[in-house]
Amino acid sequence: MRNFWQAEIYYLRKDPAFKSITAIFALASLALVLILGSKGGYSLSSYAEPLQTAASFSIMFYLVIPLHACFFATEGFEHGSVQNIIAAGHSKAKYFTGKYVLELLAVLGWLLEFYGLFYLFSLAAALITGAPVGHAGYTEDLAAGLTALGLNLLYLAAYCAAIMMLGMLIRKPASAVVAAFFFIFGNLLLSGYLKDASSAVLRAISEHSLMTQIFKFSGIYVENSQLILLSGTGDYIRALWIPAAWILLSLSITLTVLEKRDIQI
Repeated sequence: MRNFWQAEIYYLRKDPAFKSITAIFALASLALVLILGSKGGYSLSSYAEPLQTAASFSIMFYLVIPLHACFFATEGFEHGSVQNIIAAGHSKAKYFTGKYVLELLAVLGWLLEFYGLFYLFSLAAALITGAPVGHAGYTEDLAAGLTALGLNLLYLAAYCAAIMMLGMLIRKPASAVVAAFFFIFGNLLLSGYLKDASSAVLRAISEHSLMTQIFKFSGIYVENSQLILLSGTGDYIRALWIPAAWILLSLSITLTVLEKRDIQI
């Protein structure tokens, strides 16, 4: 298993998509600070305000990272390396779980990169321009920022589990990418178009979609011209069990099907 992990880590380090996403998040963190500063200045209400502000850009993670998960899940089938890995004595379950865990580590790295750079760039901009930095709401901003960071990791784990499931089942990169697009934008449609549906069932589906919860903890969910945030124990419990259910379901289906299907491409 150690050799497998080393080989996959080496692949990620050389992967152009991995490098591109890393560069995109670094540039995005700087660009967003400059754009926000040009519109409203660089003053901060507290030293933790950038962490809360960074949470409002969570949506971009879900438009980029799941596609990498799709390619990472299918690269072994595209290059034929999966057959060699299985022939070397690694089970199909270990092959998938190993890739899933490594993808989550990459996700964690990207989250920390964006949040960390956005925070540092915001403080640096305030220092360079001489903008004031207050102390009001420090605890609230810190709690909101760290909560969004943790929830982003959980929801990206759910997205990656579902997308990698599709990749492992379809096995063809081009077809898997199409399926990934449908999953990503399907969630956007569920959250956006069904929330105002006349049917109570459709509204319930929208309310329990992954993207609806993401919009809520990111602070960008608007309904009837009102900003809706997570509030109360019930909202947070729902925000936790929905992605957890997706992870358990996706992993269960993938592992079950892999054990029953031949690994031949």
